[in-house]
Amino acid sequence: MIALPAHGFVMLSMPKCASTTLVTSLKGHAEILMRVNPKLKHMNCRTFTKRMVPVLAGAGYQRSDYELVTLYREPVSWLESWWRYRQRPALAEKNDGKWTGEVSFEEFVVAHIEGRPGAINGRQARFVSLDDTLAIGVDRIFALERPDAWQGYIDRRLGREVEVVTKNWSTSQALPELSPDTRSRLTEHYRAEYDIWQHLLDNDGEWAPPQGYVPGG
Repeated sequence: MIALPAHGFVMLSMPKCASTTLVTSLKGHAEILMRVNPKLKHMNCRTFTKRMVPVLAGAGYQRSDYELVTLYREPVSWLESWWRYRQRPALAEKNDGKWTGEVSFEEFVVAHIEGRPGAINGRQARFVSLDDTLAIGVDRIFALERPDAWQGYIDRRLGREVEVVTKNWSTSQALPELSPDTRSRLTEHYRAEYDIWQHLLDNDGEWAPPQGYVPGG
């Protein structure tokens, strides 16, 4: 989470969506910066609303003074990034079922869909939601794959061009293949995620959801 309320926005750091890049690029402008503890760094919309909105209000920033924004990634690419991240040799030594060095992408996706122990249990739609209905609580969403959209937004808010330092960020289009059955299951499982993604495709990588919008409904 990177709070720049004096510049009119707070950016939530969606996991696997250039969070290290944004921290490195914006740390000199931020009033509050969460960058080490994953639970703070990747604070979701629900937690921000409950915990941080009162903190900012106490400092004189009302919720209407800033936009809550985040980056968002094509759903399969987001999962693929997690799969590759978990291939790190260090995870193999932990023996906690999270290492994917000997797990195919197909197996990884099926485990995620079925909620198996050790599988990725987060979802992008939940990250941007206010409650279990998946009602979106952020004000603006940007497609990671369209840096022209989110970099332009940041530049306008800061009133200057900001050099974005790329670290640990890949948006490779060469994604592993999924079987037709698994892809169909994932598409159904990710109805909300694909709804959001389609809005981003239809709006040049930037979308301001209507208040209370429930994706995939």
